Amino acid sequence: MKTKELGLRIERVKTRKPEIYNDVLPIVVPFYMFQQNLSEGISKIQENKYQITNSEVDVMRCLYLSNNDDNILSPTKIFEKLMFTSGAITKVLKKLEEKAYIKRIENKYDKRSKLVQLTPKGCEVCKNALTDMFKYEEKTFSKLTKEERELYKDLTLKLLS
Repeated sequence: MKTKELGLRIERVKTRKPEIYNDVLPIVVPFYMFQQNLSEGISKIQENKYQITNSEVDVMRCLYLSNNDDNILSPTKIFEKLMFTSGAITKVLKKLEEKAYIKRIENKYDKRSKLVQLTPKGCEVCKNALTDMFKYEEKTFSKLTKEERELYKDLTLKLLS
């Protein structure tokens, strides 16, 4: 959708449905559209090039960026960091194990549980997928000048505080 058309649609809401219109609408509608476009572009990279889902990337990234050189975490730590349900994390781990991106290893501190380790193949796929995703994000934000990106970052951080 072109920005002019978007402005007209928002103006139409203001005129036809003034009871739901507010001054933030012209800010949040483009924000959500941008976020959706960015997410869809990243999902296409994940699915088309790497045949992995967003949840699988999240788990692999969590392991890849863990605070240890062996890329090992407990399922509970992954669960806490990503806030998945335990059922969801189990499904994702099973899919990643089938693809040989992770393996389960013995927990020397607790024999009742197993740890999750990113395999060398998983490390490579994760590194490549993240690199491609970051390139896509960089291309998307290249429409902004360096100063505009800095301002965007500052304003976003302000909204998050």
